[in-house]
Formats: sequence, structure tokens, C-alpha cells
Amino acid sequence: MSMQGVPRLEDLIAEQNTRQAFLDQVGVYFIREITDVEAERFSKSLLVIATHLKGHANQRITVYINSGGGSVGAGFAMMEMMYKVKRDFGIPVDTVVLGYAYSMGAIIAQAGDKRSMGFFSTMMLHGGTWTVSGEDQKIFTDYQKLATMYQQKIGELFQRRSGLHTTRWWSNFIYSGRDRFLSSAECLKLNLVDEICEFETCYIPPAQQK
Repeated sequence: MSMQGVPRLEDLIAEQNTRQAFLDQVGVYFIREITDVEAERFSKSLLVIATHLKGHANQRITVYINSGGGSVGAGFAMMEMMYKVKRDFGIPVDTVVLGYAYSMGAIIAQAGDKRSMGFFSTMMLHGGTWTVSGEDQKIFTDYQKLATMYQQKIGELFQRRSGLHTTRWWSNFIYSGRDRFLSSAECLKLNLVDEICEFETCYIPPAQQK
């Protein structure tokens, strides 16, 4: 701490590093922005966490999501790392939605072995937004092929994780042109989460419960 009571940059960095080291030890990561930079940071952190937890019985990694979405490619990279940790280290990776998981945030939530959601939390599913420029052939053929591939893969992911409906149904549901906001109860009904924290259980102090 400086003489004027303003924290020094060195102290702030040391505090942040200490906090991150503790989260790595207990197997916790928080997702907000979904960008290429965050995907790289996430992947490195998951490898560090998994290496630390490997060999310890009954260890799990928990990924907390409070995100408005972001890059589809970055989100898929984060999901691939979650699956890699499960395969290579044998450590389950759970996802917990705190607040909101919109767009790509909702898709990443489906990668969890155990998917949880708070009573006040919401999900939102919708089609992606594209901004492209270039030759007509590339825009209307190549990028259309990529968009269709993404829709197919995401529809299949939701069908497999929910066990409900068909891939086509989920593709039509997600890519309907609407922003589909879903409460935690609606997500549970659609099998997009495995459990939700009910208000009476999680938010009312025991002394007030009847």
C-alpha cells in the first residue's frame, strides 16, 4: 500500500495471482466474455487445473457461466478443451449458470457433465450474427455452408444433451429468428440443465422456512 492509501500496481498483480492460484487449486473457472483471447486463457487454465487435480479422488472442475455470448469459434474451442480434460485427465467438468448464459454462453453450458442453474438465472438461444465481406460466391456459397454446418452441429448437441426432440427440431427452435429467453424452470423442462436451485431451498434462510 502506498503512502497515499492507493494500492500499488505490484500489490494488485500479486493479489490477482494469488486469487487465480487458489481458484486453480480448487478447480473453479469463471466465464464472462467469449473471445479468442478468453478461449486461450480458459484453455491454459483448465490444463493447469486438471494437472493439479489429477490423481486426487473425487475431484471435479466447475465452470461458472455469466455471459452474454460471444464468438462461436472461441466458444467451440473452450468446449473442445473441456472435453479434452475429461478424456485425457478423467476429471468431470460441470457447468453452473449464474445470472445469464446467452447465445454461445448457453451452448457452452451444455458441455458440462452436470449442468446447474440458479433460480434467478436465464438462458437465451438464437441464431448467430454474421458480418462478412468479399466476393459474392464466397458470401452466398462458402459462408452459407459454414452457417449450415454450425446449425447442424449445435442442433445435434442440444438433441444429444437434452434427449428430447430431433436435431432438426432443435435447429428450428434455436434458429427461428427470435431471441428465445428461457427461465431456469423452462430449461429444466427442456432438459437443458440437470438441476436448478429452487427459491425455497436456496434463497430463504433456514429460520424462515416453514
